[in-house]
Amino acid sequence: MHHFGVGRADNFAAVFAITAVLAAAGCGDDGVTTGITGDTTTVGATTTGAVTTTTSPTTGETATTDETATTDGSGTSETTSPTTGMTTEPDTTTGPDTTTGPDTTTGPDPFCGDGVMDGDEACDDGNQVDTDECTKECVAAACGDNLVQEGVEECDDGNLVDTDACTAVCKTAICGDGAVQEGVEACDDGNLVDDDECTNACSAASCGDGVVQMPMEQCDDMNVLDTDECTNTCMTAQCGDGLVQEGVETCDEMAETATCDADCTAPMCGDKVVNMAALETCDEGGATATCDVDCTAPVCGDNVVNMAAGEGCDDGNVVDTDACVMGCKAAKCGDSFVQAGVEECDDGNMVDNDACSNTCKTPVIQKIVFVTSTIYGGDLGGLAGADAKCQARALAGGLPGTYMAWLSDNTGTPASRMTKAVVPYVLPSGTKVANNWTDLTDGTLLSGISMTELLGPAPTTSFCGPGNPPVWTNTNANGTQANVDSSCANWTGGNGGAIWGNATLTNSAWTIWCSGGTCNNPIFVAPIYCVQQ
Repeated sequence: MHHFGVGRADNFAAVFAITAVLAAAGCGDDGVTTGITGDTTTVGATTTGAVTTTTSPTTGETATTDETATTDGSGTSETTSPTTGMTTEPDTTTGPDTTTGPDTTTGPDPFCGDGVMDGDEACDDGNQVDTDECTKECVAAACGDNLVQEGVEECDDGNLVDTDACTAVCKTAICGDGAVQEGVEACDDGNLVDDDECTNACSAASCGDGVVQMPMEQCDDMNVLDTDECTNTCMTAQCGDGLVQEGVETCDEMAETATCDADCTAPMCGDKVVNMAALETCDEGGATATCDVDCTAPVCGDNVVNMAAGEGCDDGNVVDTDACVMGCKAAKCGDSFVQAGVEECDDGNMVDNDACSNTCKTPVIQKIVFVTSTIYGGDLGGLAGADAKCQARALAGGLPGTYMAWLSDNTGTPASRMTKAVVPYVLPSGTKVANNWTDLTDGTLLSGISMTELLGPAPTTSFCGPGNPPVWTNTNANGTQANVDSSCANWTGGNGGAIWGNATLTNSAWTIWCSGGTCNNPIFVAPIYCVQQ
């Protein structure tokens, strides 16, 4: 039988301790054999040597440690190492060794928490704390083990689900962590950008949430009003969007219509906005050369007078015989258009001795000449006064037209004042006196001008001979002045003399027959010749 004495037990404890250290350092069954050989026999004071042999699996060298135990017969022994020379204190245990069989004890059984990583332990930190790196089950702490590792994890719900309150990396779920927390968050894009598809509150971006999501939204005013600056589709209000912006637009029909201008204002001629749908062809804010006041292009005949476009009238028709003729000009004599009820003719000129007078009257086919039935002194009131006397006598005789006196003075003559007619000159009875002006002034008449406006004979006096009809003239046969000193001071009376014609004669004497006398002498009275113009 082998007996393990006290000293042997101490030696075994030392070996066990070394083994434990090696195990903690990761040394296991590495092929190194450690042996303890020798027997211990106690007979009085005997010494039994214990030799430990260690073989290196790397180098193959063997190291031997020889220990000597000395027993003094009382049961007390000392152990002296021949290598170190150190003596181990003797075991004070007394009494015979009661071991009857071989000693199989190798120390305490390994357990989790003994500080030594044994068997299938992943770790052993020698404590029973569950919140550090090694759990009390000697398992390395990990997210999802349902244990919150202090200083490392914020939470641990025992799963790797990313959509609950504790994420798969054992962080407390928060908005912005990139994981959508079920029942709490609608989205989570892992950022704190508020204007993308997921807001900073982890809500899906939507119009009306107060956050402008670019580029889909242009604005977001957190209301559903369609009449303010931001529509309920989160687009900036603008003319043409079909929504009437309060205080800004009066209408918005998304395009120009008969009831809404393109600038979202009500159509109004004069607003300088052309609205074709409202029948405007122009709009310049008023009448211009290119736009009527009713916002249509100027057209003569449209019944809109546009002075800026050169219209003097516009009666809405193209009739040229009323008061407004072609080109929208007011009708007038000389415009070539005969105004019905007003003009007898209109030859487009202001020539008075042609086929149409300058008053647009059709000329008579003859001009009337007569000698007045009334006699006058040398003070006729000038040429104008004499013309008035002719007109009065024509009216008395019911003769048509305008008349002038055949007189000359220093202010005018028949040649310079009268219309030179191309038609015949006749007496009130119709007797022809001359074929025309040229014939009238060539020195010979076809018939003497001896009939008055009343169809009677010319008055007679005696100062140029008894029974003769003298007529005031001072005019040559060609219609010019005969003598500058023979017009009774320009037919205002005075001391000067005069020249008279003879109403019954047909040669040049009809206008220049006798002269002399004194204009202010009452005996020198005579009629005057009157010629229709």
